[in-house]
Amino acid sequence: MPQPPTCAERLLTLSSELGADCIFTNLGSDHPAFIEAFAKLEAEGGRGPRVITCPHEMTTLSAAHGYAMITRRPQLVLVHVDVGTQNLGGSIHNAARGRVPAIVIAGLSPVTENAGIAGGRNEFIHDLQDAPRQGAIVDQYTRWTYEVRAPESIDGVVLRAFQLATAAPEGPVYLSGAREVWEGRVPAAVEQPSDWPTPEIGGLPGRGVERLADALVEARRPIVVTSYLGRQPEAVERLVALSERVGIGVCEVSPVYMSFPGNHPHHVSYRRNSLIADADLILLIDVDVPWLKSKVRPRADARVFHVDVDPVKPGLGFWHYPVECAWQADSLLALEQLTAAVGPDPEGRAERSAWIREMKSMLESTPQPTGGDGPITPEELTGAVGRLVTDKTRVVFESPTATELIPQILKLSRPGSYFNSGGTGLGWGVNAAIGVKLASPDSEVIALIGDGCYQFAVPTSAYWVAATYRAPFLTIIYNNGGWSAPKFSTLGVHPEGVAQRRDTFFTTMTAGARLADMARASGDVEGYTVTDRHSLCETLDTAMATVRAGRPAVVDVAITPFSGQRLGAAEGDGSRG
Repeated sequence: MPQPPTCAERLLTLSSELGADCIFTNLGSDHPAFIEAFAKLEAEGGRGPRVITCPHEMTTLSAAHGYAMITRRPQLVLVHVDVGTQNLGGSIHNAARGRVPAIVIAGLSPVTENAGIAGGRNEFIHDLQDAPRQGAIVDQYTRWTYEVRAPESIDGVVLRAFQLATAAPEGPVYLSGAREVWEGRVPAAVEQPSDWPTPEIGGLPGRGVERLADALVEARRPIVVTSYLGRQPEAVERLVALSERVGIGVCEVSPVYMSFPGNHPHHVSYRRNSLIADADLILLIDVDVPWLKSKVRPRADARVFHVDVDPVKPGLGFWHYPVECAWQADSLLALEQLTAAVGPDPEGRAERSAWIREMKSMLESTPQPTGGDGPITPEELTGAVGRLVTDKTRVVFESPTATELIPQILKLSRPGSYFNSGGTGLGWGVNAAIGVKLASPDSEVIALIGDGCYQFAVPTSAYWVAATYRAPFLTIIYNNGGWSAPKFSTLGVHPEGVAQRRDTFFTTMTAGARLADMARASGDVEGYTVTDRHSLCETLDTAMATVRAGRPAVVDVAITPFSGQRLGAAEGDGSRG
């Protein structure tokens, strides 16, 4: 008679049944039960998630994040005890802020010391890695942090983990367990997945629909501000329908998804703070930071409403934007309700549309000139990238100082064509692109990455995984010579300070680095470097052909440097290049 499965094996098979296609893992000494379960399932043809081994934990959760953005299903992430959990770094912040479901599993140091107990302490590191509060490393970023204490509980724990990860607002869950527990045998299942449904979130309450619909019709300068509405592609279509019926301008701020077609006449801007002081009605839909209160405020008579899957942001510290009404609601359902409730108003719509056209012409920037003898500009590079975009393209974006510029030039208009982390943990982009490609193999994934974000991404890990597991994508590095964001922050506080006068910001850390070579050295990856605009388009075309042929490619493009400071021996005297 066959033995019952181990706790680790049961976790894998049940998770697969619940929709986890992959387990992204960096394995350690606390994972013998999982390694044995992987091998057994492979040998016996059992059902389990595909094992994606990652050289660094930043890759594990960021790739799972990208996968979940496409499928909306949580994937498994298996990491080491305290040190592996710490190596998740900014990826756990990104998953929390981006509201993506994920199940992170970590070992715990074993506690038994008697020989003969499967999984008990038998290595010196088990003492050193026995953190008293391991879950506290990540618990403020998770929907649930829990220790599996007995093999018999694993079904209920896994089912609850998936339920909490997928309940609105979605987010990561962190499970841990000691080696002895993972090795324990599990009796026949008594928990049924059908008994653990994900709670559904509804639309607006009846009075809310009437109140908001009336306010929209009464307004003459209404705008919508959104960021992550596009996580539901159907919601984009509903927002377009409402905008066209009423005459509403739409601003996308730091878009996490493509939430409104960039080429639509009512798409007003990607610039944060746009029209906030001009609008007489502001409808916030699925957005965290609609404007910066230190820069702009709504006019005194403006009516502000908020519809969001997460309207009070309990995962953030101090957060508040004054609104007349706020509703926790599914934006797709809310938009359907509003579109049905708003009656024809031809005269009002014409007036509102005229205002939108006026504001749009005022806000749209003049394209930057190209050519000449100077460095390639970010605008010029983005224009060249636009040539590569097709109806199969999915853009993964990570360049904090270009969150307005690049979307404004690309003007992507297909739901599911654009992804950003939703957080501020740098290094997400090239790792998330792996998950996006694995979840949508027929798509052409283009990662647009700042050079700083590229280095934070542990590229040796990311590109080894991309090549090994046949997830080819194109990376285009906007290389301005270092981390430009600290310069912008410094100038915001000290606009005429010593750092500005002497051009000394101490962040020119990619100058001279062979970034494409990092990827090339990691596996079957092709790397290119562009310093001359005359070779830019040709190189991008060649790199895209490489990806289409099945190999990852990286193009390191030197753009206008943000600073001339040289770090190193001369930094003490403030030397600049």
